[in-house]
Amino acid sequence: MNMKKFTLVLACMFGMAMAASAQYAGHKFFDNWSIGLEGGTSTNLHDWDTPKGGVVGINLTKGITPVLSLEFQLQAGINDDANWNWWRGSSNVIDNATVMGNTKINLMNLFCGYKGAPRTFEMQARGGIGFMRVFFPSDGWDGGTDTGNDLNRGVFKFGLDFDFNLGQDKEWTISLRPAVILKMTRDNDPAAVVTGYRRTICDHRPDCLGYGHNAIAQITAGVTYHFKTSNGTHHFTEVKPEEVTKVVEKIVEKPVEKVVEKVVEKVVNKGIGNLTIEFAQNKATLTNTAKAKLNTIEKGTTVVLDGYASPEGNKTYNQKLSLRRCDAVKAYLQERGVNVADVNAHGAAGPESQRIVYVTIK
Repeated sequence: MNMKKFTLVLACMFGMAMAASAQYAGHKFFDNWSIGLEGGTSTNLHDWDTPKGGVVGINLTKGITPVLSLEFQLQAGINDDANWNWWRGSSNVIDNATVMGNTKINLMNLFCGYKGAPRTFEMQARGGIGFMRVFFPSDGWDGGTDTGNDLNRGVFKFGLDFDFNLGQDKEWTISLRPAVILKMTRDNDPAAVVTGYRRTICDHRPDCLGYGHNAIAQITAGVTYHFKTSNGTHHFTEVKPEEVTKVVEKIVEKPVEKVVEKVVEKVVNKGIGNLTIEFAQNKATLTNTAKAKLNTIEKGTTVVLDGYASPEGNKTYNQKLSLRRCDAVKAYLQERGVNVADVNAHGAAGPESQRIVYVTIK
């Protein structure tokens, strides 16, 4: 596959990722960040018998959607036998440093859908561009005639991440990351420094100007920690319904809630005995408005509580959230001398479920 075709395929995958991610809800800027460390080895892509060099790195990643992520990567190459520095053996501990900006596409979520939490095993495609600085020996070579000039170059990187998500909340990821790093332009001068070949092998040979001599294969293993988000988990949990439905819900949500509240209050005044206590998104704290409603229930009254959550988030989290809301109402009523006979936490009871606790007066 030539570079033009590969770029076209990458662009198509990016477009598919954006289209698929349209069904997922937004999040705050400081949500869905992760940091990782990795280490491994690299070798010349063309001459597999050349000496291998070590590589270490650190990655900072921002999840945009469950499908699409952006990664900032800093890597350092450790090489003992000229694989990066042409025919000269480097006396430097760090032979090169690379700064990359990568786009990552979660292939499992793209093609199989996101279920509200990461899978135990996932595969991601990764590609990006960056800047590499190759460090030459500063102590000279060939009788001290070299003064140690460094080299800068642009590079392109693509590869796959094989991820294993671990921990109770999938907060840790262990990964195996094969990749290829390719210099963006070929060297036309046989005496120039070319990524990944040695003069003793390739001196003045035309094939040394090919892309195989301007690239390395790299494989690293790493561990990543996903920071906790504002939704209380370490990953995306808010999933959008279909776009048309979501737009309608955003338009009518507040007016509908106000109408329902007024109707319920009128019913309570007629003696049927239901109250609707509302909560903010992802919260289980009573507002002043909610407390004012609960204050209308007389001491000694017996009530039953039914708690719900809105459909965003996974089933387990919504169940716990609805229970926390019931507990908050129960504690407040018991302090006022109201008897709570039963508590029922229902989680999200359907696509139109609201963030409420129903108080039924027996």
